[in-house]
Amino acid sequence: MDASTEQESSLEPKDLTAGDYGFIVFILLVLVAVTMLGVLGHREALKTEGSKRNGEQWAAWFTKASETRFAPDYAIAACAGGAKSAAAPTAEETKPAEGAAEQAAAAPAPAAGTWGACLAHLMSASEFKDMVNPFTGAAPNFIPACNPADHSLVGSIVLEKSTANPPGSAVPTVTSQFVDADSIAEKVALKISVCDKGSYAVKVAEIEF
Repeated sequence: MDASTEQESSLEPKDLTAGDYGFIVFILLVLVAVTMLGVLGHREALKTEGSKRNGEQWAAWFTKASETRFAPDYAIAACAGGAKSAAAPTAEETKPAEGAAEQAAAAPAPAAGTWGACLAHLMSASEFKDMVNPFTGAAPNFIPACNPADHSLVGSIVLEKSTANPPGSAVPTVTSQFVDADSIAEKVALKISVCDKGSYAVKVAEIEF
């Protein structure tokens, strides 16, 4: 066989082996997996952004309400500043009427002049009643803190209040959860965070209410 014949023989196409087919399938599976991971990562990122927008919506409302809620004619009475907490009813006032049918005990309504009363109104009669946690599809929960060990907290909202310590204290302020029983009669300094896809806290804003 001369040199030209050997060269032509080496250029002839060869059949793919089982190993070649296996490698091609492996590459295709890798491409599919990378694409799916990219899509899932993008979706999770969008959910985190949606949670941040929820926090930003609350921050915007608190900021706007802070400017007007101490006015005598403020429209949302439950969130008005200067209101005092209602006194607890007496035993005589809560005594059931004689002969009345026994009923299941109902949860007491939040006291006037507290965050609980304001929140109850906002969640039933404002734009916040339609707010949705992007991760769960339900209304977002208000929690004490985000915790990466608890993935059920994704998309939740953390409201914290900053309380000033007496002058001369080593720590000027102390931070605690903003709970239903907290008074809103005076201005309140708030910090708003949300929990991302890993239940890590994402700071949204520090505002005054």
